[in-house]
Amino acid sequence: MLTPRLTDGLVELRPPRVDDVDEFYDAARESIADVTPWMGWLHPAYERIETAEWVRSALRAWDEDLEYPFVYREVATGRVLGSCEINSLDRENRWANLGYWLRTSATGRGFATAAARLAASFGFAELGLDRVEILAATGNVSSRAVADRLGAVREGVLRRRLRVHDVSHDAVVYSLVREDWR
Repeated sequence: MLTPRLTDGLVELRPPRVDDVDEFYDAARESIADVTPWMGWLHPAYERIETAEWVRSALRAWDEDLEYPFVYREVATGRVLGSCEINSLDRENRWANLGYWLRTSATGRGFATAAARLAASFGFAELGLDRVEILAATGNVSSRAVADRLGAVREGVLRRRLRVHDVSHDAVVYSLVREDWR
């Protein structure tokens, strides 16, 4: 699989690299209070070794053409902002999930929306998807706002659909479909 570098001038997405570990770890540690309630991988005792393992796992996923995790950076500064990925691929039915998170100090500037837009475009153009889903806990207002800004269609609430840190959450499912994508 080609390892792309995607940009819109605001953010750049690319597969993670070993030299991203320290910056990615710093972004994650900075964001524990905001991200931990919604993402099971982040927790108060999160350690650098977990970032290194994520990078190794992400590179294997790319090599094996299983899922497509991206690190995204601010173009103007080069600073690591977070990650987004196309995962849970159903190749037979041509759909996948889109997930994303953004470091706390970068919120409110359109970075997460820009990264999600680039990742969704990659899914449609490079992976041949017909549908991209976004699943966000009902209480995850920030992720739901990104889905809304993308123009994703809110399809409904799935009761007790997400389990994060042993807590069940209702989740809103959104979709982007090829015919509506701009």
